[in-house]
Amino acid sequence: MIGQILKHYRILEQIGAGGMGVVYRAHDEELDRDVAIKILPLGTLADDSAGRRFRQEALSLARLNHPNVATIHEFSSDIGIDFLVTEYIPGLSLDSKIAGRPLPAPELMSLGIQLAHGLAAAHDQNIVHRDLKPANLRVTPDGRLKILDFGLARLANPSHDQAMIATVTKSQEITGTLPYMAPEQLRGEPANVSSDIWSAGVVLYEMATGRRPFVQSNGALLIDAILNKDLDPPRKFNAQISPGLQTVILKSLAKLPGDRYPSIRDLGTDLERITVGAPTLAAFRRDRFWNSAARRWWITVALICMCFALIALYSFRSRLASMFSSHEEKHIAVLPFDNIGNSSESEAITDGLMDSMTSKLSNLDVGQQSLWIVPASVVRRLKVNDPATALRDLGATLVVKGSIQRSERNVHLTVNLIETKSLRQIGSVELEDNGSDIAALQNEAVSRLAKMMNIATTPEMLHNASGNATPAAYESYLTALGLIQRYDKPGNLDSAIIALDRAVSRDPRFAVAYTALGEAYRLKYKVDQNPKWNEEALANCKRALDLDDRLPGTYITLGKIHDEAGKHDLAVQEFQHALELNPRDPDALSGMARAYENAGRIADAEAAYKKAIALRPDYWDGYNSLGLFYDRQRQFDEAIVQLKRAIDLTPDNAQAYFNLGAFYLDTGDVKKIPEAEKVLRKSLELNPSYPAYANLGYLCLQQGRYVDSAAMTEKALKFNDRDFLGWENLALAYSWLHQKDKAVAARDRELILLQEMVKSKPQDANLQANLGVLYAKKNLRDQAILRLQSALALAADDPGVLTTVGAGYEALGNRERAIEFLEQGVQKGFALEELRHDPDLQALLSDPNFRPQFKK
Repeated sequence: MIGQILKHYRILEQIGAGGMGVVYRAHDEELDRDVAIKILPLGTLADDSAGRRFRQEALSLARLNHPNVATIHEFSSDIGIDFLVTEYIPGLSLDSKIAGRPLPAPELMSLGIQLAHGLAAAHDQNIVHRDLKPANLRVTPDGRLKILDFGLARLANPSHDQAMIATVTKSQEITGTLPYMAPEQLRGEPANVSSDIWSAGVVLYEMATGRRPFVQSNGALLIDAILNKDLDPPRKFNAQISPGLQTVILKSLAKLPGDRYPSIRDLGTDLERITVGAPTLAAFRRDRFWNSAARRWWITVALICMCFALIALYSFRSRLASMFSSHEEKHIAVLPFDNIGNSSESEAITDGLMDSMTSKLSNLDVGQQSLWIVPASVVRRLKVNDPATALRDLGATLVVKGSIQRSERNVHLTVNLIETKSLRQIGSVELEDNGSDIAALQNEAVSRLAKMMNIATTPEMLHNASGNATPAAYESYLTALGLIQRYDKPGNLDSAIIALDRAVSRDPRFAVAYTALGEAYRLKYKVDQNPKWNEEALANCKRALDLDDRLPGTYITLGKIHDEAGKHDLAVQEFQHALELNPRDPDALSGMARAYENAGRIADAEAAYKKAIALRPDYWDGYNSLGLFYDRQRQFDEAIVQLKRAIDLTPDNAQAYFNLGAFYLDTGDVKKIPEAEKVLRKSLELNPSYPAYANLGYLCLQQGRYVDSAAMTEKALKFNDRDFLGWENLALAYSWLHQKDKAVAARDRELILLQEMVKSKPQDANLQANLGVLYAKKNLRDQAILRLQSALALAADDPGVLTTVGAGYEALGNRERAIEFLEQGVQKGFALEELRHDPDLQALLSDPNFRPQFKK
């Protein structure tokens, strides 16, 4: 077959073989991509009805689109050969990775979670794999697990299970699928979701121990063992396995389907809980107990109790709630609230209401590991206002959308729960209070939303968001939250502080208001760097802790204060306090990761970013944040991998595309420029933005397309004229175009912005270095040297800082020092190609004394 063409596929090499046929890598000549082609054995589709059935069910499988499932492209025939075309996946099969040895725990957990997610996506569409085993699982070089051959055994041969059993029993030798088949399959029952869970349990057992749970070499003995024998606990063969993981594996391998996990999603949830040290949701009971008379007695009692419970609970509300089982993963975003009547005094309150409602729902998240809440800051950053966009850009399955209307002291609050995939309204809450008690209305609204999702609430869950504040104090608090969200607007922070002072004067025991005051003063210090604001921030956080030490937000603000002050280890301690209270708090996780990174604890930072992903593996922004981390560490290939994962999860995500484009550019590899331009233009197609236009302008600069560079950068600056890098790139484009006056004007604008930024962030070495270059170009020698030396004192080993300092000394006319720093920067990893885009460095680059040593 090698070299042969089937339709428009050229066969390149054989990459596998099995009962379903031979697998080849082939090249799709039409779409210019490699694919995998499975050639079905002759006679597989012996008649027209079999062929129609195969095509119909292959079409159904082709609709299964998930990052952990190999995509089916088409089923076709040519020159009498029936074949299936699927995604080509580089890497190793899982059985090759195991090779008789346990996998490291982090890798095992990651692959197990991915396996559960892929199976869950299939089961949601009523697709059962039926032939799950390590040979049908492939692991890519970047650690992505892909499930192969979904449902193909049934497509090709509906009696596959019984044929396999008969063959193995006759031969008495173990080959193929039998060791991974569930007891009910061996009893002749059809494969279903529960049998896939059994097979997943066998795979987990093998990853954990390097051996199968039943190792009999004789077919009849193996069948007997699967049906009747107790298996050895995994920890018998690998003492490093955690008790929690052993519990998950044993529950998956219960003899009776009813004793296994009710869904593969529940199994995945337990694996995720183990990664963060939380107890598993289910305990395993040994078969010998459930095979005894006690089992029958308990089942009888349970059935009687269930009957009474069903009679007592049967109502429309319970039927509605049953649609949301407690184990079903719920991804919730609170969208901006509408201000009915457009009252100016209620505008800030509606902004604050969105944050407060998100906080309240997050408290439910602490007790429900299958629930996660999108941070309000993310919803705002991506400008998400409707359910369809929330599904597309955030992966939210549910949204809370509401409105508030005020008339004198009367407050009317409406809250709707909407399913994003179908745009179906699950339920609505309308509440009214004549005493302006918004806090009470919110608590009742959250309680009712929780009931719609079958989540039981407790007073403790509602405690952290608002405490028992008086209505007037809480209204001032909400107003302040809305103002803080736009602290960039002049006067907003001062107004927020006044509102919060009013809140705590009305209710001196309002702990959350003191936390908000601490955050407001922290932001005020960030704006004008007056030390007294930091002192106020710390004092208010201390007051909040004295009143209530169970508020994660207080520790998060303290962590940020310490991190910005360079006290990174102290910051980590505060973020850890927050995570002890809420292990899934996104602000605490990201704050701790950045604190580790700023402290130079790069491995710990990487682990923290990965932990955030493990908690929310279906959330694109976790991969986005990890990608940005890798980019800052100049690990560009890893950064690109993470952004591709984010795009896999949200294919219409403009932000992910422009970040990916930036990472391609950061590599300095000219071969990646076409791909960078492609994804940046895709980002613009989805949603025009400053970063996409700015990066595209820089790309054109790299290619010498200076007219295009200036045009794109000018478009970027219409979106955001506050980024000094935009003006820097515009000045470079104008300089290459010999438009001196425009270049000078762009530099003047850049200088003003850099002076403001250095004032607010004096510890930022890159800002100091760039300001030094501008002073040098303005012939302000003393100021330039001061800034360049400050940058070196802050980050003497940073390649970007070193090359910028070198450019500064070149502008000062000190070629010897310029060469020294530029050589150091290139040696530490800065791309030489990037230096070629600065017209002011061309003479230095051609200087024979410039001899950079490239990083190996």
